[in-house]
Amino acid sequence: MAWSILKFTGDEIVKLAVEIEKNGRLFYEKALAKVDDPDAKRTFIYLAEEEARHVKDFEKLGESLARDVVPNESYVGEYRDYIKSIIDSHVFNLHKVKDLVDGIQTFREALAIAFRFEKDSIMIFQEFKNMVDDTGKDIIEKLIQQEKEHISKLTQIYRQP
Repeated sequence: MAWSILKFTGDEIVKLAVEIEKNGRLFYEKALAKVDDPDAKRTFIYLAEEEARHVKDFEKLGESLARDVVPNESYVGEYRDYIKSIIDSHVFNLHKVKDLVDGIQTFREALAIAFRFEKDSIMIFQEFKNMVDDTGKDIIEKLIQQEKEHISKLTQIYRQP
């Protein structure tokens, strides 16, 4: 999917979020082949399953995003440019997941990509919270908390000898 937002509709936001989560799942599934440690394997399997759940959550959220978003801007297109820059810099937009995985030489490299994915996702989801009703905000906040838990799990593994 080419990410090019000209206006923000609920459908576009959901599609972006779903693609981010699907790419995360694909990364974790493919990165399993680069991991020998059983705890690390379990963590990557868990994270892949979590990303699959997030896809379903965002699809359900679509009903809360039915309206177009009209952001406050200091110039026309400011918010669009800001969101586009965040999305364009997301780790899984810059590279294809297969290329990322193929380039991984060590488990620590896989962890570094996973950290970046989770942090980038949190930043994007924070912005999505500004585009939804209160029910949507609650759902996205729960997803953000789950992404933070993913970072904690990755940190625990990273600190292991």
